[in-house]
Amino acid sequence: MSLVITDTPQDFQPVYSDGLYFTISADTTNTFKFRYVYDLYVEGNLVFQGKATPNPYGLGIVDVSRIVKTYTENIPISLYNTTPIFTHQTFPYSRPYADETINYQVLFGYEYADSANGAVTGFTGNGADIPANVGAPSVNSGLYKTFYSTMGVNGNATLQDFNIDPFIMSGSPIGVNPTTSGLFLTNSPRIRDVRDEDYYTLGFTNYYLNSSSMLSEPYYVEYNFYDDNGTLLDTKQYQNILLNGGGPLTDCSAVYPSYYNIVTTGNTDWNTLYVGAGPMNLQSIIPANTAQYTVQLFGKFTGTTTPIQPSPTPTPTPSSTPGCVQCYTYDVYNPSLILNANVSYIECNRGPTRIISIPPNSIARIDCACDGSLIYETALVVTIVDACGGAPTPTPTPTPSATPCMCESYEVENDGLEAAITVDFLDCDRVAQQLIIPPGITQVFCACMGSVVVTGGSYVLTDLGPCGAPTPTPTPTPSATPDCIPEVIYECTNICQGGECFCDNPTATNVYMAPGQLPSDVGQFIYADCARTIIWYGDYEYGGIIYNASPITPICVVGGPC
Repeated sequence: MSLVITDTPQDFQPVYSDGLYFTISADTTNTFKFRYVYDLYVEGNLVFQGKATPNPYGLGIVDVSRIVKTYTENIPISLYNTTPIFTHQTFPYSRPYADETINYQVLFGYEYADSANGAVTGFTGNGADIPANVGAPSVNSGLYKTFYSTMGVNGNATLQDFNIDPFIMSGSPIGVNPTTSGLFLTNSPRIRDVRDEDYYTLGFTNYYLNSSSMLSEPYYVEYNFYDDNGTLLDTKQYQNILLNGGGPLTDCSAVYPSYYNIVTTGNTDWNTLYVGAGPMNLQSIIPANTAQYTVQLFGKFTGTTTPIQPSPTPTPTPSSTPGCVQCYTYDVYNPSLILNANVSYIECNRGPTRIISIPPNSIARIDCACDGSLIYETALVVTIVDACGGAPTPTPTPTPSATPCMCESYEVENDGLEAAITVDFLDCDRVAQQLIIPPGITQVFCACMGSVVVTGGSYVLTDLGPCGAPTPTPTPTPSATPDCIPEVIYECTNICQGGECFCDNPTATNVYMAPGQLPSDVGQFIYADCARTIIWYGDYEYGGIIYNASPITPICVVGGPC
């Protein structure tokens, strides 16, 4: 049998609400000791394993809100760019210092016995109950986000009901007092009296609230100040960028849809931001005769939606003016299995500040940066490789070049579901290298024949033949642009005849999805083109289940009722 997820929470929902629950279904007939089993991951880490007894209709109801809320935080400290401040002192923007928003996902499966006294066997939930499908839960819910907030709870309700749409900032607000769109995250009256000594902040949604389609785009805040006759005294606007305390955009010319290569859509650092709104927050800009003022956010979409690529590792530029006292080359390892890590640093000799984005479970090299200039907020492993740039280093002794090796092109696929694998090898210049490859990722690289050693997890190693000229040190990023690797699904023209679920006239079809997404990830979108600009719609079969897209919605299990 196969397991189907039939109902899910909103992609972005307060943790204090009517619940964050999933409804799952499988055929429980002729089974003993049947239980749904699930593994809950928060920020890529396994935090809870549970079981759910089917209700009288055979469905499993799994509410994860009580668990994930213990991983969300709300403290009165924010970040102005990288500087901690008290949240009430925000101006113009700040973002949460702690994990106010987190991402989570659930893997589902089930277990049962063949007889009343038989041993219980656990199944992945994918496909028939055969030995190949015995194992840990593997039906993936996809990535969801929740944030430390509340909503009105209906104690008489039998269904979870939350709509984030009114709080998504997109376009321009309608009127001075909008009530149905572009709302701040507050139930405060839209017009209120304030005292000169009052501090106020307003929270709002920002950036990708899910993995692809839910995008909140507040580009700037506008303050209008009026005297007691209603005459406009002054207008101030502040862009939502890092230097103003917001982000993740770094300059006024960038736009949100083009930024997912710099800050991944699964990132939660910027999903809720604050903007200063009280007289004390605005004391540096309020005109002397102000009697009233308005605070509005605007979505001013300009620029291009062509994806911005992360800055390449910069090469230090010599300078005649002495800069840093000491410079180093660093290796920076991002141990997260899901999120990119952003690192800012100052180039040696006091060059410009750079920002690089390090993929999950990967190492990046910063060629030459000022000592002490690296700024990052996630848990990273930083190793000093050697001194560089303007730093006083001994004159190196020339050494003969290594004897050329037989250079081959290798492909390593991590075909496991959980663990990363480590690949050690000599590159074509006989320099020792190491790659760390996350689950489900394939890496192609050049190495000396016979030098490749793979440890940890499950993998497939393929020798692709001669590599050609020696290659530079590989950067541990996925091979072949993941965005442009198609997934094959089988499009169906008719899925239900005589009450039985099946795929009529299956046609193999290439589709595209966000990196790491599967055609079975409920609630996500499928695209007809590599750039993911044309949404694909239709019915299709994948893994023995019929789905409809987009968004992805399970319809029925092949061979079952419909």
